[in-house]
Amino acid sequence: MRIAVFLAAGLTVMTALLHAQSDDDDDEMDNYPLVPSGNHIRFGLRYIGGPKVSFGELGNIPRNVLVGDTATVMARTYNDGYVNIDTRTDATGRPIDDGLTNTWKYNFSSQVTSGGDISFHAYSASTLGAGLKAESGSAAGWELQMGHSIVRIARKIDVSLVAGFSFSSMNAKTAGSVPATLNILTDVYSLYGQSPPAPPYTAPSYTSVPIYDSNGNPLTDSDGSTVTTSRDTTTLLGNRPISRGNSTDTTDVNGRWQIKGSYYTIRFGPMFQVPVTERLKLSLGLGAALAYVGSDYLVEETITLPDTETVVETQEQSTRSKLLPCFYADADAEYWLTERTGFYLGATYQKSGSFEQSLNGRTATVDLGSTYGIQSGLSLRF
Repeated sequence: MRIAVFLAAGLTVMTALLHAQSDDDDDEMDNYPLVPSGNHIRFGLRYIGGPKVSFGELGNIPRNVLVGDTATVMARTYNDGYVNIDTRTDATGRPIDDGLTNTWKYNFSSQVTSGGDISFHAYSASTLGAGLKAESGSAAGWELQMGHSIVRIARKIDVSLVAGFSFSSMNAKTAGSVPATLNILTDVYSLYGQSPPAPPYTAPSYTSVPIYDSNGNPLTDSDGSTVTTSRDTTTLLGNRPISRGNSTDTTDVNGRWQIKGSYYTIRFGPMFQVPVTERLKLSLGLGAALAYVGSDYLVEETITLPDTETVVETQEQSTRSKLLPCFYADADAEYWLTERTGFYLGATYQKSGSFEQSLNGRTATVDLGSTYGIQSGLSLRF
């Protein structure tokens, strides 16, 4: 839609100018003799297609919790709970060292083992080599071009040497689901014969109980409310795993993968101009170019475990820049309002290479390839 609007606007301007020119008589045209000057400058807008991107090795979610080793007493986190350092102290204020902790949490009944202990899990995913493709849509940019006339061929074809600079953006993204290997680390902690508390459970836990007088009657305050006190109801858990195991399964990783950025192109080559009327000229430019590409690789990947509704996710980003050699060709129609000021409208083509970008095992092949577009702007002679 944007291309159509841009093209329609340019064609409308060009048509109006050509119509006005056809109404001029010869005497009026003589007031604006097109005397070629040695230098010209162009500034305009470009609307071109973006690169194609092949995303590979998708579905690679690192472990995002801290499990440590099984011998150290430490704070450990899991995807379905945590086991922290014990906060209990004795009568002298010293930490109690009985191999238990009063600070832990578990979320699901499926974590209770057949032996009545509590299992905790840390999940990650590793790729099975799945890939997806994406293509950047057309995007607006701009260009600046300077030229110097060097020779005329057959008295009509003006040849100039042109140097230019252009800017274009890119944004290729895709979303979907890819298969991956699910890696499961399982740590089991002992309850030492205690009954597992109903999940979800967070320790330490407390409950309010009434205070009774010597006759066994509950005490009340001045407004008749029962006086209560807090009683520790914490179920203590072992402060280190009694076992650790690793297993694998298959899973689907849902994700969004994106390459976005921009590229700046320096161009140099000849431009050939052929007059059609006193005011209208056709031009063809071609030559070599060098593109400086800067891109960000953004990843969002998620696993949702259906048995527990546990969500494991990662958001990662990497940045890369690259210089790519290019070839370009432009074809324009140029209409001059005066001998020094005019407008141009035309098509542009650029052939570039490709480059690789990686992010924690994932790959992205960015192929700028062959891009087409339109360009329009202002021409000045000086």
